[in-house]
Amino acid sequence: MIRPADPDHRPPADVVAFPLRSSDGALAHVSPSSIRDYLQCSLRFYFKRVLGLPEPGSVSLHLGKAVHAGIQAYWIARWRGGDASTEAVLASYQTAFAAHEQEASVSFAEEERETTLAKGESLLRAYCESEHAQTEAKPIGVEVKLQDDFPELPSPLLGYVDLVLSAADGPVVCDFKTVAATPNVELEAFLHEGQLCAYQLLIEEATGQPVSARELVFLVKTKTPKVIVHRLPPADEAARERFWSMAQAMVDGVYHERWHPQPGMHCGWCPYRGPCARWRGGNDVA
Repeated sequence: MIRPADPDHRPPADVVAFPLRSSDGALAHVSPSSIRDYLQCSLRFYFKRVLGLPEPGSVSLHLGKAVHAGIQAYWIARWRGGDASTEAVLASYQTAFAAHEQEASVSFAEEERETTLAKGESLLRAYCESEHAQTEAKPIGVEVKLQDDFPELPSPLLGYVDLVLSAADGPVVCDFKTVAATPNVELEAFLHEGQLCAYQLLIEEATGQPVSARELVFLVKTKTPKVIVHRLPPADEAARERFWSMAQAMVDGVYHERWHPQPGMHCGWCPYRGPCARWRGGNDVA
């Protein structure tokens, strides 16, 4: 079971000593996604998290959220002794799929909605039959929100962890990804190292136990859906220091309002290319 953190057992650490200025709320907490957003493109962070410009939904995101809801229903049922059948999981998925349609404006092309809905059902059937879903390990946290203060940051660290499984040598952190093609798992591990490290830090604070392993679980949207589990060792001291350095760089940049475009491949799917093109420096958007 996740238990409240015990701040008394933390070792001493250097404090990043600048007072929190959170009039815009952007530094109310620090999360893996906020770190990623800022370090990938600080101007996108400004548009999204400071100005609050709306971010249009996408079919891929819509499907991913609904599939996530299906997996969450499966593991909550396993945790609490409910109905973990494939039919129950699909019912939760279909409900979430419809609910997201009401909440967000997603434009489906002709027949795309039904094709997308069926694709998600195939993914979840594949997952329910996978070795990962059939493991005898017990969940100790499902879609769990964790937030804690760390001496390395002036704001709390916040994370939503998909799944925490029990193991004899310590909790296992699991994060689910829906992807379009078979992933390069080494590259994916590199890209998501900060996120997994943050989750590990939060879980270790909450449980008082060292994390024994971290897992990226890919649900691959190929014609025949696949489930690929990439298991990683716990983050070592060097990885933790790297994570804190990235988080501190983000906090420092936001606090001093350093925004600027960072052109790259990610511009191809950025919803803020319009305001980015009109940006004239600082906080000025024409």
